[in-house]
Amino acid sequence: MNWKDQFDALQRAAAVTMKVAFPLLETVRPPTGCCETRLAWQDETAEASGSVCIDDFMQATLQFESVPQAVAGPALDEVFGMSWFDGADNGIAAADEGSYYWTDETNAAEWSIKVGADGTVDLDIEYTNVPDIVTLLDALQVAYESNDAEAAT
Repeated sequence: MNWKDQFDALQRAAAVTMKVAFPLLETVRPPTGCCETRLAWQDETAEASGSVCIDDFMQATLQFESVPQAVAGPALDEVFGMSWFDGADNGIAAADEGSYYWTDETNAAEWSIKVGADGTVDLDIEYTNVPDIVTLLDALQVAYESNDAEAAT
């Protein structure tokens, strides 16, 4: 197998892993508008949506919009703990309207979280490694399921 076949297999494996962690993701067919490997989703209410891309360096970028704070907050707090993001001393679940950041100095990833006045969160995570995105996607899936279960009772 040549290097290109190996690289393509690695990209496919990363995409499958992300889809297992967050089953709402769907593969975007070429042209994707950015990276060769791109996954997108929209929640059942069509209010929240987003995408995840895997670039040529196997770095992932996640951009989700209008995720309920009741979902994004617990997921981010579970993965990072409290006060990880600048200015969010009590975590994202309890954060007021505003923008919160963190830069990972080991891989130059940039994490930007915007909490809106309407109770939604926009996530913009750029240039991080695939395992970190998979961990977050799994936490978001669990938080969505928990939020849905609470709403049903």
